[in-house]
Amino acid sequence: MDGRKYGLSCRRGFLLLEALVVVFLFSLGAVCGMPLLWDWQEERKVDLAAQTLASSIRQVELMAKNDSDRAAPGIDTYYFYCNPDAGGGGAYYTRKGTRQLRPKGRLSDDVVVSGNLKLTFTKEGFAGQSENYSLYLYTPDRKYYRQVVVAMYTGRVRVTGGNL
Repeated sequence: MDGRKYGLSCRRGFLLLEALVVVFLFSLGAVCGMPLLWDWQEERKVDLAAQTLASSIRQVELMAKNDSDRAAPGIDTYYFYCNPDAGGGGAYYTRKGTRQLRPKGRLSDDVVVSGNLKLTFTKEGFAGQSENYSLYLYTPDRKYYRQVVVAMYTGRVRVTGGNL
């Protein structure tokens, strides 16, 4: 049976106008979604940097508690530093006496580090001998932030934050 008999047309494919409308709708959806994707990526970079820093602090704390270093007897204090860079990002490292140990590394240049962090860990636990126990990490536009907080007496590490 032919559809033309009942007033229906039988054509195959799409009209050019129909295809352009579909392409326009897809591109409009993509344009609307791109800023959300970029914001999400920026927030994830800050979150990743904060979690990396918190994990490094926890690792140094465990190293200090489980210390049985025979190479440097009498030195049982570990120091953890995190300093911002001028161009963005920051560097963190660990020291025991004069030796620089792991964890050490660099935070992404897409993250702004505010303030310096110097923490002291001993075998008996966390020794609160620092001026700062928290550090803020921001996106370059300061829209999103994370705060890494270390408890003064227990040495517990917490990451908080959101958007401003």
